[in-house]
Amino acid sequence: MIKSFALKFLLAFFLLSSCALLDDEDENILPGKRESVYDSEEKLILKANKRIELEKPKIISNWSQQHQNLKNHLFHFNSNSTLRFERRIKLGDINLDKIQHITPPIISENTIFYSDNDFNIVSKNLETGKLNWNIKLEFEKDENFSLVSGFFLDNNTLFFSTGLGNIYSVDTANGKIKWFKKFGIQFSRPPVISKDKLFLVSDDNQLYAINKTNGDVMWSHLGNIEELSIIGGSKPAVDEGIIVVSYSSGEIFALNENNGSIIWFDNISTTNFFSKTNINDIQSPICIEKGKLFVPTFSNKLLTYDLKTGKKSWDIRLSSISPMVISGETMYVIDINGKLMSIDKVSGKLLWAVQLRSKKGDSEINWSGPLLSSYKLLVVSSEGNVLSLSPFTGKTLSNIKFKESFISEPIQVNKKIYLISKEGSLYILS
Repeated sequence: MIKSFALKFLLAFFLLSSCALLDDEDENILPGKRESVYDSEEKLILKANKRIELEKPKIISNWSQQHQNLKNHLFHFNSNSTLRFERRIKLGDINLDKIQHITPPIISENTIFYSDNDFNIVSKNLETGKLNWNIKLEFEKDENFSLVSGFFLDNNTLFFSTGLGNIYSVDTANGKIKWFKKFGIQFSRPPVISKDKLFLVSDDNQLYAINKTNGDVMWSHLGNIEELSIIGGSKPAVDEGIIVVSYSSGEIFALNENNGSIIWFDNISTTNFFSKTNINDIQSPICIEKGKLFVPTFSNKLLTYDLKTGKKSWDIRLSSISPMVISGETMYVIDINGKLMSIDKVSGKLLWAVQLRSKKGDSEINWSGPLLSSYKLLVVSSEGNVLSLSPFTGKTLSNIKFKESFISEPIQVNKKIYLISKEGSLYILS
């Protein structure tokens, strides 16, 4: 494990033409207790020297997979101008016993699907908090291994895999298992469905294309084995008939999603054995946006490629295990040291950066996010902070503090934002 941030598992079909400018920004303040979340009074490391333009925010009605869509492209979501705490729903014990990890839930309209630490898959009504159904994972219970790699909701079917190497297809109406397959290989990344195929990456660096109707393997692809890696990783990204997969070896493959043939390939691995960046794992979600592939890595590189040819555009020194947000010509990402950065996606130039507090006494503080919602950048911390910043300047708009610890990225559906705590609560801001 690499400190306490070592495990994170880890969005747009619609491209918007209208833009909102810096002059239109409102400071929408959340209520709550104020306290410093910065390491120093020098909050802004670099003032933006380029006019930042954002695409208009868009309403979405579901978060049916991790990072919302097949491209892993977190874009600009639409929420209310002022966010307020609405209510808290108790989910139960959802944090794994031996490692600080929560399998990110998915949400569709008024229903949340999640896993708990007692081998249950749960469907719950978000309006009433009442249980729709739950499934006991008997094989996982027998082996005392409750890790669920992630969920994918495909119409009325919920797909998920487990660390035990099992894949499940479940009817969302009643919780009945449609089909079940034993692979015997650990899965710790979320699944992806495109057309008729379910795509899964195993921890020994194999990509499986599985018939989503019956669970049969249609084709597979094998990467190199890596002895040193972080559990989890990016789910594949899919666009224009191309599926891009990253392996813990530092390999990146762009494959034909129909048959698995290689379109292009790269390897970001380092040759410095004694460097901390010898870990070549790619934990941040690889992201496709407007024909470009963005790959943030743990090994101090953020790279950009042409999706179809694999030609590199630019790369910069940056280590991250967090998702990226891209809107207009601007990217936002948190690095492994808790620095929130705004980067020009065309040139890779840093526009502004904010160093979030990474320690409180002897304890580390971990930050999750960001989420871009109605001209507010939201990040949450393991100390219970919900911090809202200006996407144009990095200026603090508000900071509220809850009593529980957030170790998972915020989720948004319609105009509500959902925060998941390690203590097993779902906080709803609306």
